Amino acid sequence: MAAVLGLALTVSSIIVQLAATRFTPHITVLFFRARTNMLVLGFFVVSTLFVVWVNFSLDGADYAGPRWDVMFSMVLMTTSLLLLFPYFAYVFDFLDPNKIIGRIKTNGLDACTTKLGRQSISIEQRQRTAVEAVEHLTNIGLNALQQKDKNIVSATIDALREFCVEYGEMKNGMVLEWFKIPDRQSPDFVSLSPEAITDLRHRRTWLEWKVLRQYQMLFTEGQSQIKDICYLIAINTRRLGEAASVYGDLRALDLTIKFFNTYLRATLNASDIRTAYNILHQYRQLGETVLEIGKRSKPTVIDRDKTLADRTIEIAHRMRYYSGVAFQRNMAFVAEVIAHDIGTLCERAFQLSSECHDDLLKIFLAVDDATESADKAKTLRGVRKAQIKLATHYLVYGATSLARRIAEDMRMEDPRRLRSMWVELANLDTPEFWEVNDRGSNFDYLTPDQKATLPKFFAWFDGLQADGAVLYDSFVLRK
Repeated sequence: MAAVLGLALTVSSIIVQLAATRFTPHITVLFFRARTNMLVLGFFVVSTLFVVWVNFSLDGADYAGPRWDVMFSMVLMTTSLLLLFPYFAYVFDFLDPNKIIGRIKTNGLDACTTKLGRQSISIEQRQRTAVEAVEHLTNIGLNALQQKDKNIVSATIDALREFCVEYGEMKNGMVLEWFKIPDRQSPDFVSLSPEAITDLRHRRTWLEWKVLRQYQMLFTEGQSQIKDICYLIAINTRRLGEAASVYGDLRALDLTIKFFNTYLRATLNASDIRTAYNILHQYRQLGETVLEIGKRSKPTVIDRDKTLADRTIEIAHRMRYYSGVAFQRNMAFVAEVIAHDIGTLCERAFQLSSECHDDLLKIFLAVDDATESADKAKTLRGVRKAQIKLATHYLVYGATSLARRIAEDMRMEDPRRLRSMWVELANLDTPEFWEVNDRGSNFDYLTPDQKATLPKFFAWFDGLQADGAVLYDSFVLRK
């Protein structure tokens, strides 16, 4: 029995220590707090003590047939041996990375609630437990990043998102004292100014701030380790913003927008075009979702002065700003991507008849101001193509006045350059891009209905009226 107990303790201790070194030391705490583990180890210890005492009671005594204590000792020893391998299987299952992440997330969420048995726990203790759960999940992600373990990092990022979304569901039922900032021992709060602390308390977003700060940390590490992690962080940040829009928590939505801007700044500083391309894709999708939710929802009691549509306008404003930054850093492709993304937002706002459409169009028409060269003589072709594409969309639905606004913005463009763009757009027949990417679409592709409006659009420019019929006839004959 002593050997069985020693074997169980040795094997479990080694395995737990290896897992704690690989993931987070918090695993040790979780393991020894687990009820099943305590019951099995307790059974081994009690069985060993009982067998030892029975052994001593038999020493020097006359043995006169079977005794209940000897028989019970045999039962305990047999049960312990039979339990040994199932217990090892339990230990390995307990230390599965996904289950560890799930337990930490559940413990953190339980700390946020006031379930039966938690009323006696102070709010400060519950806040500390929730913060520690977020930090433990981040530690697992950082350690997995160092080991290039993409699956575990992805599970950690998803768990942080699920934690924040489920917290958002119960947030309205929290007592006001919960939204006070916990003790500032955490580095994420210590570094904040008193004004920032007051703002987080007023907005009731200190826990969302904590989660998104962990995302920012993982994002920074992912840029140098596994860039795909940066894409996943952008996806989950978008989902957090969408969930906040559904719940009407516009302050949390503002926070996700701020962190999207932070991600973009980091990628531009690192001249990481590919990551910026994917982040912008998620940022634009957030703007589209906010538009759709705002169309069917009413202003919240918390923030009646700024609607969801205003958030979409802010997203477009920030994207236009970063297009100028990208152009100044010789990252012209990023500026062109932003032009197409803002154009897509304009299309969606037009389809939804959103009140913010006119503001979005003004921002879209100002993108070329930030992407002109120093001598104002040349504007990026991709930006102009995005403008032409949006104009054809308007013309398909009969919004001629909106298409003319775009034509007026392009009035000073060289006719030869316009003609070449016309030919390129008319001849592109492949809606899918010929390389693998997250968007899967070709920016310059126009539907047949849109191509049919090209002659009408370009007829508004001097020197192109005569070309219209020739180019259109050649397009029809080729088709």
